Amino acid sequence: MDVIFRSVVGKLWMTIIALFALVLTIFSLLLVQSFDSFYSNRQTKNLQELAEGLSKGLAASADKREALEMASTFGLVHHTGMVVLDENSQVIGKSEGNGLPDIPVEQLLKDQALHLSEALAGKHPAPQRIYLQVASNNPNDHMSSVQMLAVAVPLEVAPGKQGAVVMYQAIEDFDDTVNEVRFLIFVVGVIAFVSTTVFAFFLSSRITIPLRQMKETAHRIAEGDFHAEVPIKTTDETGELAASFNTMASKLNQLVDALSKEKEQLASVLRSMVDGVVMIDVNGKIAVTNPPAERFLRDWEFEHKDEQVPLFAFYQQVVQTGQEVTEDIPVQGRIWALVMVPLNDREQIRGAVAVLRDITQERKLDKMRNDFVANVSHELRTPLSMLQGYSEAIVDDIATTPEEHKELAQIIYDESVRMTKLVNELLSLARMEAGHVELFQEIVELRPYLERIQRKFTNLARERGITLLLDVTTSHSEVYIDPDRMEQVLTNLIDNALRHTPSGGSVTIRARGDKTLLIEISDTGSGIPQEDLPFVFERFYKADKARTRGRVGGTGLGLAIARNIVEAHGGTIGVQSKLGEGTTFTIAMTVQAKNK
Repeated sequence: MDVIFRSVVGKLWMTIIALFALVLTIFSLLLVQSFDSFYSNRQTKNLQELAEGLSKGLAASADKREALEMASTFGLVHHTGMVVLDENSQVIGKSEGNGLPDIPVEQLLKDQALHLSEALAGKHPAPQRIYLQVASNNPNDHMSSVQMLAVAVPLEVAPGKQGAVVMYQAIEDFDDTVNEVRFLIFVVGVIAFVSTTVFAFFLSSRITIPLRQMKETAHRIAEGDFHAEVPIKTTDETGELAASFNTMASKLNQLVDALSKEKEQLASVLRSMVDGVVMIDVNGKIAVTNPPAERFLRDWEFEHKDEQVPLFAFYQQVVQTGQEVTEDIPVQGRIWALVMVPLNDREQIRGAVAVLRDITQERKLDKMRNDFVANVSHELRTPLSMLQGYSEAIVDDIATTPEEHKELAQIIYDESVRMTKLVNELLSLARMEAGHVELFQEIVELRPYLERIQRKFTNLARERGITLLLDVTTSHSEVYIDPDRMEQVLTNLIDNALRHTPSGGSVTIRARGDKTLLIEISDTGSGIPQEDLPFVFERFYKADKARTRGRVGGTGLGLAIARNIVEAHGGTIGVQSKLGEGTTFTIAMTVQAKNK
């Protein structure tokens, strides 16, 4: 029932019923009032004229008794009662059997509303409504109230003697008419209620059914079916509303398509960006990221496990200051440049956008440039200074004996050889980095090849008190490589391991792996600091920061050359190290099956 009253049909039905009831009530009141006024005035006027005429007739008649009989007959015809009074208010005549209720004359004459005294005084009062108690025809009821219309007019009963004529009529006919009108109004009301109900439900098919269709279509659009349309069956306002709704749905569909395309384009742009993008909402939660930002967040969460929301401290700073924040953030061995700017909604900050750029390579290039200049300067300056100094000693005859001359010449020769080696390695590295690596690959027996390299360093390891081990557990017995180039790589790695391993330590040459061949050079030496790990394969990297080397010291180009040689073979080289526990260099190569 509540659903019906809340519906359009129920509201329309209740509105029409209420409006009709109001109009019918006002109409009935006005109609009853009009009947009352019209009938009462008419009956009052007729009764007044009848009484006045009868009074004049009686006054002019010579035979009063005959005149009274005629008046009684006349009253019987008009259903009017009559009482004739003399000057002493004594009844001298009255009409009976006129169909009126049997009312006590004494009660009638004593009613103050009749104004009988005025009529006896010769005045003409207007007819009045009076209520009389009469005996009921029903023996169970004692008395009943009767409404009468009565009038008293003066009557000259004799010369010089003033009496009165009292005439009265029942007004039951008026009440019957009013009751009939009320019954008619009730019938009209019932008919109107039924008609209104039928009309309201008829309107529902004309008004509410299109509205329900619009509602269903709106639900379909809300669920994502933007091609839904409302069927147009009429050309009235409902049809125009349906057409407008379909136009709105079409425009909405176009707008959603445009937003979807724009979203896809934005997502494509975000995915293709090298820089990471993070959008933070007003609650400090991450709303949007792209792949580079996701990599940064994974590293951040791994390193900052206790912090619930990444970058939240920088977001708070942006919210407090309303200005952009720039910061370099080291995370897991990489350096990220952060720029975070606020997202303003009028005068309020509704979030922030952070742009993250991996500047590790840039910093690495800066370090490489600085190290290259410093190392080349150092590597060339030292032998040049020695060449200059010892040459001046020979020229100035500071060395007096042949042995001294020979020693100085040997030093000059060694330093020139070292400079030549440095220049050759620089040229070789430049060619490799330019992609000009010439390989002469062949099938090599793996174990004999590694055993030969081990024997090459056995004496050196024994002299330094270091254990040199070989461990071959791989299922590959042969490998397709350039043996000279790969020997250059392994020689450099083993030489570095021996130089950085103290006496009593060990260096292990290990070959393992099934699908991928892994060659590892492990030592138990001093290790490499974590901050230097990203740079070990760069030019002039040296573990000893003081750059103090003996005459057999390296140039710092060996690992850079080794990386280029391994990559030319289609492999990779990596390093794992922990300060004070040792270092492991790993060469990973995919074994290629080649025919001899």
